[in-house]
Amino acid sequence: MFLSKTTKIVYFILGSLSLIMSYIGVALPGIPGIPFILLTAYFYVRSSERMYRWLLKNAIFGNLLRRFHQQKTVSKGFKVLVISQLWVSITVAQIWFLSSIYIQIVVFISVIFFSILIWKIKSNRQKNMEI
Repeated sequence: MFLSKTTKIVYFILGSLSLIMSYIGVALPGIPGIPFILLTAYFYVRSSERMYRWLLKNAIFGNLLRRFHQQKTVSKGFKVLVISQLWVSITVAQIWFLSSIYIQIVVFISVIFFSILIWKIKSNRQKNMEI
């Protein structure tokens, strides 16, 4: 895939910001880290092969990304965990941070959409929370 240098720089910056959010999500309850790391992988694979390889070797997220990349499946427990994190964080945002009813509606519809997308990912036979 050919991307311009400017596009790669933008993707790299977005990937780096997403990586920061994923680490915040690991450290703070109520903020989902997993969706951000998947987003980081998306941006890094398009902008920096070196950073994508680093991400795959990362102690915290590497195993999760490698398994998803190889198997293209996740456990049902993992999907429940991700969707739960998503709903908890969005509920907190709806209550404390979003005052506009229009923004709340858009966010609510988005969460439903992303929950369906996550649930539609093919499941493997693992019953634990691993990917």
